[in-house]
Amino acid sequence: MQYHALSLIKEGFQVDIVGYEGSMPISDLLESSSVHFQHLPSVPDFKKYMPNLFAFIFKVLFQVVTLFWCLNIRLTNIPHYMLVQNPPAIPSVFICWLYCVLYNIKFIIDWHNYAYTILSLSLGEGHKLVRLSRVYERYFGRFSKANLCVTRAMRSDLKDNWNIE
Repeated sequence: MQYHALSLIKEGFQVDIVGYEGSMPISDLLESSSVHFQHLPSVPDFKKYMPNLFAFIFKVLFQVVTLFWCLNIRLTNIPHYMLVQNPPAIPSVFICWLYCVLYNIKFIIDWHNYAYTILSLSLGEGHKLVRLSRVYERYFGRFSKANLCVTRAMRSDLKDNWNIE
């Protein structure tokens, strides 16, 4: 996403990068006056306090509130385009799509993988959350106005199996 931001800046765009703090951004972004970093608050470790299912629910609710708050309050301007990396999908794809609908913004997904396949590595392919994640990702993925893919195989799979161009 950093290189997408850098390319957009070089084309004259102002860019807001929304995400969690952690690794250091590339120096070209840090030095640019055309980029603004909007950091989301860290998700509390709900697993310390409750069973896994409830921890997952509270994590998602926390992310919904903080992401929607950040998009509506912290962005420097209402953007013309929103580029969202997938994964993660839950809840970012829905929240970003909703924000785009509310403000008439073009919604673009940068597909790196399917979130449900990554979730299946820890829960198993047949788990209810994995199946729900697949339905969610496939449904909301169709609302994008444009899509980027890291590989031709991903592009073909999106088109052939999910009817996403």
